[in-house]
Amino acid sequence: MATIEAFKNTFIEGSEAQRIGLKLRNIITTYFTNIDETIAGGAKVKLTLYSRNGPSNVLCGIQQAANDTCMLYVHHVPSIDHDRLKFSGKGKHAKRIKFEKATDVLETDIKWLLKQVNENAPY
Repeated sequence: MATIEAFKNTFIEGSEAQRIGLKLRNIITTYFTNIDETIAGGAKVKLTLYSRNGPSNVLCGIQQAANDTCMLYVHHVPSIDHDRLKFSGKGKHAKRIKFEKATDVLETDIKWLLKQVNENAPY
């Protein structure tokens, strides 16, 4: 598991994206009992990945996006029909949800999504 400081350093300090990321991280790390957290990328683009049974078995990820927003990426979810969680992009390997405010991150919605990931992941 990465340290909280290492995770915070993947965002602009004090940004709304950082607040969103911290909220997502808390939900993810409390939902999954046996999960690894790694930080990938370089100085400009950093992505925090959550995997199980090895680093190549990715379940989801968090990344700062443009305009002080934050992206949540989920793997193993072929399609989603949810009232509040709006997916963007084509999602060939992962679906992504863009959050603009920390108040947009509802724990019940994220836990519902993580349940879908957990049920569909082969590991």
